[in-house]
Amino acid sequence: MQRNYLSALAGICLILFTACTASQPISNSINYSSTSASVTNRQIHTPAKKNTITGPPEYIRDTIAAVKKPVIIEKGGKYVFIPPSYTMLKPEKGAEKYSLSTLQQKMKKIKKFAAANNYDTTVAFFIDMQVKSGKERFFVADLANNSIIKKGLVAHGKGNEKFTFDRKFSNDEGSNCTSLGVYKIGKAYNGAFGLSYKLYGLNKTNNNALKRYVVLHAMGSIPYAESKYPITQTEGCPAVSPAFLDELSAILDNTPKKVLLCVYYGNN
Repeated sequence: MQRNYLSALAGICLILFTACTASQPISNSINYSSTSASVTNRQIHTPAKKNTITGPPEYIRDTIAAVKKPVIIEKGGKYVFIPPSYTMLKPEKGAEKYSLSTLQQKMKKIKKFAAANNYDTTVAFFIDMQVKSGKERFFVADLANNSIIKKGLVAHGKGNEKFTFDRKFSNDEGSNCTSLGVYKIGKAYNGAFGLSYKLYGLNKTNNNALKRYVVLHAMGSIPYAESKYPITQTEGCPAVSPAFLDELSAILDNTPKKVLLCVYYGNN
């Protein structure tokens, strides 16, 4: 009896030992699969790193280009910003302020010229190139009252230099200079700088304006308020700030006749 009991007990122990040993790989397999699934889940739910975009935004074509109307592009038009550090190399030559008496004298002459040649006699534009570019030297004049309506900044031509601290005047093609004289302001169009107005020189000193693509336009690098530094220069165009051009266009688009622009240097 005892011998049979011991035999039976030994058999049971052998069976249990075998079962435990056989279950170990199964247990390991389950744990490995669980760990692998956990890693896979972490990989799936880990948010991807966002790409950091550096540099200027992607260039988007002007919406004007989508219009079927022809677009006139200015020859040699460049968008250049001159930082203050560059313009501080030496002082700009010119007057700090315009002469009101000189301006009023020119208002009277322009009014007579406008009346004799069928131009607008209520308003005219004036630019005194003797004044520094960072100061107000573009004037909208009320010819009826011989007074100034608006004042603003305006750029001048850089000539054949990268940047000039003085003004040189020329009517020659390729000179990149400002031309003195009286202009008729023509129709608006969309050019390389957006809204622009054609200019027609009425004197021998500026009669090549149309050939030279000298127009009235805006540049984003030109400030609206006065600056102690010289402002951006052009290739001969009288360029103003976008905000100031909006004010000028509101006048130009509502006058019954063509408006005159007089670009002068002091008493000349």
